Amino acid sequence: MEKKIYRIRRAFVIPLGLDALLLLLLTLLSFLSTSPLYERAILVLLSTAVTVVFGESIERRVTINGGLRLKKFMREKALEWSDITHVGALSLRSRVYVLLTTKKGFHILSNAYQDFGALVKDIIYHLPAERIEIEEEVRRQGESPTQNKSDLFAAWLAAIVLLSIIGFKMFS
Repeated sequence: MEKKIYRIRRAFVIPLGLDALLLLLLTLLSFLSTSPLYERAILVLLSTAVTVVFGESIERRVTINGGLRLKKFMREKALEWSDITHVGALSLRSRVYVLLTTKKGFHILSNAYQDFGALVKDIIYHLPAERIEIEEEVRRQGESPTQNKSDLFAAWLAAIVLLSIIGFKMFS
C-alpha cells in the first residue's frame, strides 16, 4: 500500500512563518529601543503565540498507510480503519471540518490541509462503507473541496502590517 502524507498548505505556512519572524524582529527592536514595558510584554506574548502556531502548522500531518496516523505538535495518534465508526462534516463559510468519530473519541481534520479533497477521498476509500456511516457532505468535499483563502489573506496582511510597523520603528 502506498504511503500518503498530507500537510498543512505551504501557501499558508510560508506567510505564517514570515509573520513569526517579523514579530520576533519587532520584539527585538522594542527591547533595543526605549519602548514601554507594556509594549514589550504584548510583543513577547504575540510572538510566542504566533511562533507556537507556526511550529504546530509545520508539524501537523495526516499519514495514510494501512491506517490513519495524525501527527500534531509533540503528540501522535494512530487509528485503525476499524476504529472509525462515523465520518461527518461541518461547513462554516469557507472552512470545512471533517469529524472522524472513533470508539475512543473523535478527531477533526480541517480544509487547511494541502489537497484536502484527495485526503477526504482516501479516507472514504479505506473505510468499509457498509459498516460505517459517511455523511453526504463528506462525499461532496471529496469531489469538490471548499477552498479557504481567508487565512492565507490574513497571514499576508499581517506580514504587510508588521513590515510597516518595523519600518516606522526603524526610520522614525
